[in-house]
Amino acid sequence: MDRDSVRKIVQNYIDKNKLSNPEFSRKAKINDRTVRRLLNSEESISDSNLKKLASACVQPKFAVVGFNSGKVYFRGEHHSDCTRWINEQVRTGNTLHTSRRTYLDMNEPMLIQRLPEDS
Repeated sequence: MDRDSVRKIVQNYIDKNKLSNPEFSRKAKINDRTVRRLLNSEESISDSNLKKLASACVQPKFAVVGFNSGKVYFRGEHHSDCTRWINEQVRTGNTLHTSRRTYLDMNEPMLIQRLPEDS
């Protein structure tokens, strides 16, 4: 990950949501000192920390919701992320006669819904 691009993403996210550095660090589940080092100095930051900081700025826009209960099973940035999650939940039969059958281990039908912008 490129440090400068992550710094710009984090700074824009903090400004857009009117957060302080400690509030953002709590949301990203990372040390406040790491956020300050990213924004204020040229000290090195590990790639794993840069990935955590960048992923904290991504807003989920879609959700997989249970049709009957309304329970949110998964949130993703794209519609395809939700579709991929549903496809990963599918299992196939393990015998010769049931190998073409697919089973979904969910008790209710699933919907993919767009989330409101403020969530």
